[in-house]
Amino acid sequence: MPRESKPPRPHTERAFFKLLYTPTIFELASRIIRFFGRPVYASVGRGVAWCYAVTHRDIREIVRRNLALLRTEPVTTREATAVFTSYGETIADYVAVGNMPPEVGDKLCAERAGLEHLQEALRHGKGAILATGHFGFFELGALLLGRMGYPVTIVTLSEHTPQLTAWRAAFRRRWGAETVEIGPDVFSSLRVVKVLEAGGFAAMLVDRPAGDRTMPVDLPNGRIAFSLSPALLAHLGDCPVVPVTITLRPDGTYRILAKACVWPRRLPGSRDEAVAAATRTVAASLVEEFCRVPAQWYHFVPIGLPPDR
Repeated sequence: MPRESKPPRPHTERAFFKLLYTPTIFELASRIIRFFGRPVYASVGRGVAWCYAVTHRDIREIVRRNLALLRTEPVTTREATAVFTSYGETIADYVAVGNMPPEVGDKLCAERAGLEHLQEALRHGKGAILATGHFGFFELGALLLGRMGYPVTIVTLSEHTPQLTAWRAAFRRRWGAETVEIGPDVFSSLRVVKVLEAGGFAAMLVDRPAGDRTMPVDLPNGRIAFSLSPALLAHLGDCPVVPVTITLRPDGTYRILAKACVWPRRLPGSRDEAVAAATRTVAASLVEEFCRVPAQWYHFVPIGLPPDR
């Protein structure tokens, strides 16, 4: 009988990742960027990411298969490699923006669309859940919205080491964003609800959830799991979910897009039915953007679900 092939090791267990994705490297990059500037860092980020893509063909194939979920036409190796280089540039900008004066970082966003939906979200006297994906430079939104007078707390899972989790939380404070590390305990969810009740925005990733609060969502060529937590927390906090994306434009500036509010409490049915319906609506809104700029959809582990039978 043929030997079964072993699944590839996760990218987080590779030597390349362990060497570079550490608080020491992030802090070093943060300190020396002032001597080189953003354009040089972007070139270095793209170059390092390209080297990773061409030397880790199995991870590149995972990315290609993930991209194939977004369309029925074949996805090329070049298109998969573009995801890596785009991510490298995003990481470079992550370091760069954290070392810029807020007014300089704010100018990186040349296009702002749908901000009326954020204003609508706040009219009821509470905050809102900002739902986004592993897509574009979502953390830039904390700086942009903070400059507009909308305080943002980033809700995140733990990094692969406690040291990196702590470093990234401290780094986010440079642009005025707090961090809530969410886990299986009810207290982390209560911390998010308190942010909402105080009138703040809580930003969450929805397209690669951990835990059992998930539901399958249809893509153009497959299915992935979406987190139910944003809609559930919005239901608990009696506030809306606002789909938001921040993507890099060809000229090197960014575009922030907020889409129509989704109010779980206003949907019919039981709480679970309303949360599921809200999640489907948010997913459809975000998937539209993933399909528009697939090279900025950053998934380096398999995310496709088996076909529904």
